[in-house]
Amino acid sequence: MGELLLNVLFPLYFLIGLGYLMGKVKPNLETATISFLVLYLFAPALIFYSFRHLSVSLNSFACVAGVALIVFLGVLALSVAAEKLFLKRRDPAFELSATVMNAGYLGIPFVYLMFGEKALPYAVSYMVVMAVYHFTLGIVVLSLENLKEGIKSALKIPLIYAALLAFVTKGIPLPEGVEKTLKLTGDSTMPLMLVSIGVSLSKVKASYLKEAVIATAVRFLGGTAVSLSAVLALKCPQELRWPVVVQSSLPSAILNFVLCEKFNKNPQTAASVIFVSTLLFPAY
Repeated sequence: MGELLLNVLFPLYFLIGLGYLMGKVKPNLETATISFLVLYLFAPALIFYSFRHLSVSLNSFACVAGVALIVFLGVLALSVAAEKLFLKRRDPAFELSATVMNAGYLGIPFVYLMFGEKALPYAVSYMVVMAVYHFTLGIVVLSLENLKEGIKSALKIPLIYAALLAFVTKGIPLPEGVEKTLKLTGDSTMPLMLVSIGVSLSKVKASYLKEAVIATAVRFLGGTAVSLSAVLALKCPQELRWPVVVQSSLPSAILNFVLCEKFNKNPQTAASVIFVSTLLFPAY
C-alpha cells in the first residue's frame, strides 16, 4: 500500500495540487488551450505509441474490448438511473465522469504493482480500447440533444484515427527519432491534464460536492459489479480477469474534463468527480 501511495498516487495529487495553487495565484488562468493541445496532439500520440507497442493475443484483445464496451454501457445506464433518482435532471458531465475511468495514468502502474509485468499487455489494451470508446461514444453522450452533430464531432477527433493508424502500421518499424518524439509527446499528456484539473478545481464551488459523491459511488461500485459480470459472461481467460476488473473500478478519467470543457458541458462537475473519486480511491 505504501508503494502505491508513494509511486502512483503521490505524483498525481502533487501535480493537481500545483495546478490548484496556480489557479489561486492566477484566478484568470484558463485551461482551454491546454485541453485543445491534449485533445488534438498529446493524447493521439499517447494512443498511437501505446497501441504500436502492444503485445497480446487476438482472443485476449477481443475479450478486453468486449468487457470495456459492456462496462461503458452498463455504468452509463447506472449513471442515468442515479441522475433520475438523486439529481432529478440530466447532466452529461455527470454521466461521462461516472462512466469512464482513469485507465491510463493510474490504471497501468496500479495493475503493474498488483499483478506484475505479465498483466501490462492487458492494462494497455484496456486503456487503448476505452480511449476509443471515450472519444466516440463519450462524445455522443455529451451531444445527445444534437446526435448528428455529436457524431460529426466524434469523427473529427484525431485520437480515433491515431488508434486505426497504429493498428495498420503495427509491426512496421519507424525511425528511432520518430519513436522517441511520439513517446515524449504522449508522456506529456497526463502531467498537462493533471495541472489543468488543479486549475479548474481552484474554481469549483461546494455545490458540486453532491454530484461528485454520487458519481464516484457509481464509478466504483458500478465499474466493479459490471466488469465482474462481464468477464464471467464472456468467459475471459483467467489471467486477464482481475486486471480488467481492477481497471474498470478506477477513479474518473482526467480526459473527461477535456471533453466536457470542449463541448461546454459543465466541466466543473467533471473536475469535481475526478477530484473526489481520486481522493477516495485508496479507501475503496
